[in-house]
Amino acid sequence: METGSCPICDKPAESTFERDAIAYFDCSACGFRFSRQPTNPNLSQRLDEFESAYLRYLDDDPADEQNFSRLVRTLSVSPHGTWLDVGCGGGKLVRYLRQRGFDAEGIEPSEALYARFLTDEPFFHRDIAAVSGRRFDVVSALDVIEHVDDPVAFLASLRDSVQPTGTIVISTPDVAGAAARVLGKRWHHYNRYHSSFFSAATLDRAARRAGLRLGSLSHPGRRRSLGYTVRYVFEFGLGSNAPRIARRLDRIHVPINLGDVLLATLSSRWQ
Repeated sequence: METGSCPICDKPAESTFERDAIAYFDCSACGFRFSRQPTNPNLSQRLDEFESAYLRYLDDDPADEQNFSRLVRTLSVSPHGTWLDVGCGGGKLVRYLRQRGFDAEGIEPSEALYARFLTDEPFFHRDIAAVSGRRFDVVSALDVIEHVDDPVAFLASLRDSVQPTGTIVISTPDVAGAAARVLGKRWHHYNRYHSSFFSAATLDRAARRAGLRLGSLSHPGRRRSLGYTVRYVFEFGLGSNAPRIARRLDRIHVPINLGDVLLATLSSRWQ
């Protein structure tokens, strides 16, 4: 049985199952689940190595406006504030915010994604060092923390980028949700892109270690195109290519909420 060191509490952890030749570890001390691979595919892949569902998720979509509008309303933040989106992917949220008065910027460490979506606009950066020493009213990391091997250090970098009275907002798969429990190791979030799997409890532990305080928690769901959903099911659930009909379904949008994605706000412990 493989062993590893828990990135949340540094205690020993043992592998409990394997999927697609990737070992998954559980920490008996704090309950955190994580996986380890020789390289991080989020950063090392060429553009043509990403699944079509992954790239479709990053492309503009008519449902974006409703999803982003709901996010901004949830945070109750004022336009014209400063906002940093970390792991901004295709840059959709940053462009939405800038069109509505926010002074928004984005960071995307993947060379392939940065070159595909972001190089022509000066408010996108490759590394958080580009904004070192600056603090923003809001710092977001949506569907990002599950991709990093050292989540405490990642949360600390978000803490250092937000105003003392500002807000950090993250979303991440909920390993304690009903979908994860029912599907077991067949849960679709157990894939080569994800290495850190949080519950509300382990997210709270990681936040406290990073000098942050966990605030609100919810499972809001999002609107998605049926085309994206079909691609996702085939490529991440069944491990096969999506059928051609997925393209025809891109214009149809439906609300999707399996209750297995957490939306959380965090703030400085001393706020």
